[in-house]
Amino acid sequence: MMMGFQFVAFEGIDGCGKATQVDELSRAIRKKRQPFVVHKYPTKHAQSVHDHLNGVKKLAPDALFAAFVDDLVAGQPLLAQDRKKAWVLCDRYVISTAAYQGVDGRLDERVAQLSSRPWIKPDIVIWLDLPVEEAMRRKAAQKKPDVHEADRVFLESVRANFDSLYRMKFLCSNWKRIDASQKPEKIAAEIRAAVENGPLSSIGV
Repeated sequence: MMMGFQFVAFEGIDGCGKATQVDELSRAIRKKRQPFVVHKYPTKHAQSVHDHLNGVKKLAPDALFAAFVDDLVAGQPLLAQDRKKAWVLCDRYVISTAAYQGVDGRLDERVAQLSSRPWIKPDIVIWLDLPVEEAMRRKAAQKKPDVHEADRVFLESVRANFDSLYRMKFLCSNWKRIDASQKPEKIAAEIRAAVENGPLSSIGV
């Protein structure tokens, strides 16, 4: 029986391979002739966020958090529309905002702030877990790292936050933790297996 279109959130620190694996799952869904849409956060409309990340201007932690939240909130109506007509694959979502903006011991505070809002919840969260050293090496090979991508201590804290969010099953009861240091094709196979064996099995990828 067809279960309807589903919402898959890809999470992890910069350089873990989210964009690559979103593309891989997109191809698998396309082969099954299923409609899909990709959402990516922060969106192009979050100019103050991008200016901060690119070093154009610096936002205070609470202002940066608010900018991320505003961008996510603004995207909820379109996300709701897309979920009615297609599979939604999301490159970062609310979970990343908690992980990144929860550094310096503020994770519980950020989780409480985010939990007070009626977010559209993913059906499954794919956490691509990668050691920071390897993530930084990959990013440096791709482009000039932004302020987050170049900060080892910061990324170590973010990775620890992802682990905490994974253990508390924040925003979604169905998380899949995947070793992102493996070859891309092995990671893609594990993601397809998670989709097949979880609540998304109707797609049969």
